[in-house]
Amino acid sequence: MPADRAVLRTRSAAVAVFAITGALLLAAPATAQPADREPSIGPGLEWVAHRDNPFRQGDDPDFINSDLAFSGDHLVQGNYAGFSIWDIADPTAPELVSAVSCPGGQGDVSAVGNLVFVSIDETMSDDSCQAVRVPETEENWEGIRIFDISDPREPRYAAAVRTRCGSHTHTVVPDPASTDRVFVYVNAYSRGASLNCTGRNPLQIVEVPLGAPEDAAVVSELDLFDDATAFGPDDRVPGGAETRSTTGCHDITAYPAKGLAVAACRGDGLLLSIADPLAPVVLQRVRDPAVAFWHSGIFDNDATRILFQDELGDGFINTCSPAFGADRGADAVWLIQPDALVKAGTYKLPRTQSDLEKCVAHSGGLVPVPGRFIVAQAWLEGGVSVVDFTDPAAPVELTWFDRPDYGYSMDYTAGIWAVYPYDGYLYASDMYEGLEVLRLTDPLFADAARYDSAGLNPQTQPEYAWVWRAAPLVPSDESERAALSTLEVVPAELAPAATATVTVALPPGSLQPGETADVWWMPTQSVLATVTAAPDGSLPTTEVSLPGPLEAGRYDLVVRGDASAPRLALASVTVAVPQPSPSASSAGGGLPWWPFAIALVLLLAVGAAALVELRGRRRASP
Repeated sequence: MPADRAVLRTRSAAVAVFAITGALLLAAPATAQPADREPSIGPGLEWVAHRDNPFRQGDDPDFINSDLAFSGDHLVQGNYAGFSIWDIADPTAPELVSAVSCPGGQGDVSAVGNLVFVSIDETMSDDSCQAVRVPETEENWEGIRIFDISDPREPRYAAAVRTRCGSHTHTVVPDPASTDRVFVYVNAYSRGASLNCTGRNPLQIVEVPLGAPEDAAVVSELDLFDDATAFGPDDRVPGGAETRSTTGCHDITAYPAKGLAVAACRGDGLLLSIADPLAPVVLQRVRDPAVAFWHSGIFDNDATRILFQDELGDGFINTCSPAFGADRGADAVWLIQPDALVKAGTYKLPRTQSDLEKCVAHSGGLVPVPGRFIVAQAWLEGGVSVVDFTDPAAPVELTWFDRPDYGYSMDYTAGIWAVYPYDGYLYASDMYEGLEVLRLTDPLFADAARYDSAGLNPQTQPEYAWVWRAAPLVPSDESERAALSTLEVVPAELAPAATATVTVALPPGSLQPGETADVWWMPTQSVLATVTAAPDGSLPTTEVSLPGPLEAGRYDLVVRGDASAPRLALASVTVAVPQPSPSASSAGGGLPWWPFAIALVLLLAVGAAALVELRGRRRASP
């Protein structure tokens, strides 16, 4: 979001750092929305929670919310006046844990372990939270602030790093050689007369030792352009957009698992190699006469496509109207080809917005659905869209969340700054209103809900593997089988039958607490049940029906969690060999033997009696 610094500097500024905690915070109600501002909500989406912006002071833009980051069960929400921490263990009932006032504008945030990084893109009198805004032409400070949130109710200011031109946005890139540090790509650009921020701003890379954030420092600077390649006024196409000159990059999204990053740099879109995070290399560079401001980018999961956003009008006008057409202020899909990026399609919000609303493509993230390229996209006062870009030539909006206008036009911009998927929900940062939580209810998104994430920085895109969708591989070697965790199954021995019911369970510590686990029936490689692991990592006793026919033999049952995969727990059910009937070899051809025995005894008795009578008659004869 480009900031109108002249406007912002005329506003009042908070001058102290504070942590609002405990009952004071919890006493602040989540106000109901006025009836005339009830949102329009599309199918397969449920609005489950709203929380007010704890910093809001009327329509003052010095206190608007910005970006989001996630750390376990906590959400960090940036604000031009500082940041908030929300407990989202229950997404339907977020609790405000703390709100730290430390003004500086922009407030782009990331979270790594117990550290929170905050972008400061206003020229401040110093790096403290008591600083006030000063003109760019005077001595000033701007850059990155670092906070320790080991105790999220009492965040501690840990360090600050000054960077040239401040930090409009930033991107966390892990160090592939060490888990003890991360690199922070600082993005910023010049916008006019300034003491430190003129010309074209280089990409600055800050090294942050996670155990000693006070030692964070700029370790590399890299100009991704030269005078011949950076977009300038002479590069504008007649009849094309009033594209902004490239004086630096607005936003970078890294995809560390693929060694790639996408940079949106005002007049240029870049594909970067970050195989060496300290020395990014430009692989591809693209321009588009329809694009006014390259704002941000999102990879598909396979890193074969990029979705770029065009922030036409810098967020200060309504571009979601017929006057601007379908290709401007829009999303555009670009295919990553070996020798070029190739534009394959565009998408524009289909609902025309009021002239009182600011609307343009802004920040969003990938919704993890296997085999699909689905993105949650913020449109400022245009709300939220969930769009399927799988066919880039024919994108389809699947659902939406869109409030009506305020009844008047904001002096500054307004609406949804960013929306990101996290553990089956969408979290949207509304600049003035606060925090919105939406639940994806369509079965299409079932797999998206199965990532119980330890954290998410949306500009550091994770790779989704969907390990649990493929049937487990069970070893045939007995020693390898014996090494697997033992699944408890009762009963473990069965008689031949058309079907049967058994129970399965695992002891504490077998799974990750709260993860989703599947019970697999290996003969048919099918899932019999899906269960949530208990807080102690056990699998609660679960009854499953075994599909038949169950004939003599050994059958494998497997439990595998989505977070702890590919680890398996194995059990076998034995179906006994049926015993032959005792009559199977008898002369009766399978009939019971005892009737024949009785008949034989009777026959012998009758015969004996007849013989005695015959002998008696012979003796009596003359």
